[in-house]
Amino acid sequence: MEVSSERLVLRPLRASDLADLQRYATRPEFWRFLPLEPQTADSVAAYLEQCLAAPSIEQARGGVVAIEPREISHLVGTVRLQETSSRDRCGEIGYALDSDYWGRGYMTEAITCVLRFARERLSLHRVWATADVENEASWRLLERVGMQREGRLKHHRLVRGAWRDSYLYARILPSDERALPQHAPA
Repeated sequence: MEVSSERLVLRPLRASDLADLQRYATRPEFWRFLPLEPQTADSVAAYLEQCLAAPSIEQARGGVVAIEPREISHLVGTVRLQETSSRDRCGEIGYALDSDYWGRGYMTEAITCVLRFARERLSLHRVWATADVENEASWRLLERVGMQREGRLKHHRLVRGAWRDSYLYARILPSDERALPQHAPA
């Protein structure tokens, strides 16, 4: 998968992305709300190796893509899209962004592109995501891209020994391309 928007290129991960991934994924603000142990350079390298070994997003009906702003020309984050039910045409998204690039609208634009890809190329009808209830930036992002809060999942994730609640968000992908914005507002 390689798609682009006004400011971004979403492309397959490359081995050369390792240093950029390690730079942000080892920071506490990256894994704070995630059910992961604190990340190390080695754990990030293992993750990238696993992603590189996976089939293409089209073949696997999901995967991880790099977010690369055109003016920066290196990875600043990732988006994961995974079909969760081929019969029901549903999928899940997840995302991560280097904290040095928060507040610039990159993730809003990236997820808008991924939603369009999910509809056009994977023929998904519904896409969902979860966000920790305390991660306001994450659930506000989901609202900006048109996802609606469907509920609260109690004790949804065990995060370093503590049960955490998550909000469940979803969006029905319109069959009419004009209903998805060409690029999302920042």
